[in-house]
Amino acid sequence: MFAVDKYQPILIYLASGVQGGAVVHAALQRGFKVRALVRDRTRAPALAALGVELAEGDLRDPASLRAASTGIAHAVLQIPIGSQEDMRIQAENAVSASLASGLTSIILKLASASRPAPCEEPSFVANAMIEEVARRSGLPFAIVRPTMYLDNLLKPSARADIVEHGIFAPPIAASQRIAWTSTDDCARAAVTLLERGVDTGDHRIAGPESVSGDELALRIGAGLGRDVIYRHQQLDEFERDVDAAMGSGTGRRVGSKFRFFAAHREEAEAILSGAFKPQPSLEDFQPTGIEEWVRQHRAEFCDGQA
Repeated sequence: MFAVDKYQPILIYLASGVQGGAVVHAALQRGFKVRALVRDRTRAPALAALGVELAEGDLRDPASLRAASTGIAHAVLQIPIGSQEDMRIQAENAVSASLASGLTSIILKLASASRPAPCEEPSFVANAMIEEVARRSGLPFAIVRPTMYLDNLLKPSARADIVEHGIFAPPIAASQRIAWTSTDDCARAAVTLLERGVDTGDHRIAGPESVSGDELALRIGAGLGRDVIYRHQQLDEFERDVDAAMGSGTGRRVGSKFRFFAAHREEAEAILSGAFKPQPSLEDFQPTGIEEWVRQHRAEFCDGQA
C-alpha cells in the first residue's frame, strides 16, 4: 500500500482513446491531477479543454515514455490491441520507463477477462504476456479487467442497427449470460484502487446482473424507450463484416475470442457470466446497470437527439 498525493499528477496512457479518456474523467472527478499521454497534442483538444497536462509520447519510443513519466509516482497503463510482438514491445517500453522514472505503482487495465490457464486464443495470450512483463519487472501493480463492454453497443454499425432497425446482433449466442460492464465503470474501479493505495490484486469488473441476449435487448429497449430484439450474428458473417470495415484478416483476429467462447461454454460462463461481487478494496463499488447505462448514453445512440 502507498500514500497517494493528489497534488502530484498521475500518468494515464492512451488518454485520447475511449478507455483512456474514461480514466481521465474518472481521475478528475476524484480530484486527481492528470498527465495525459497522447501521440499528438494538437489532436487532443478535448483533453486540453479539461485542463489536464498533455505529454506527447509513443509506446514504441522509450525516450518519450521516460520523459512523460518524469515526476510521476503512479500510472494507469493500457496497451493497444495489435500483433503480439507489438504489444510485447510496447508493454516492455512502458514498464521500463516506469522503473527508470521511479514510479511507485501502476494500475494495469487489460482489454478483457483472461482465462486462468494458458491457451492459444490470441487475446488471452496477449493478456498473459502483458501481465508477465509487469510481473518480471518487480514493479508493484494491480490489474483491472472487464467482462464485456456495453460500449460495444455504441460502435457505428451496432448503434445503427439498434436505432434504425431495433436489433442488436453480436456474435454471441443469446443463451450466453453476460454481466456486462462499461469503460466508465472499469475506469472508476482503476481510479478507486489508485486512490486507496492498492498495488496488488486481480480485479474482475462486471455489471450488477447477469443477463441472456434477450434480457439484454429488453434492458436496452427500456433505456431507449423502444423495442429492441437480440439476434445472434454468425461468426463467419461477423468476421466478413469486420474485414470489410477494417481490412482483410482483421475479422479472424477479432473473432477468435468469440470462437473460443462458443467452443468452451463452461469457461465462457466462468469468465463472462458472474455478476459483480464486493472484493478487497472495492467492497463498496457500485457497478452501473444496463438500463441506467443506456439512459446515460441515449444522446449518443440517437446522434445527439435526446
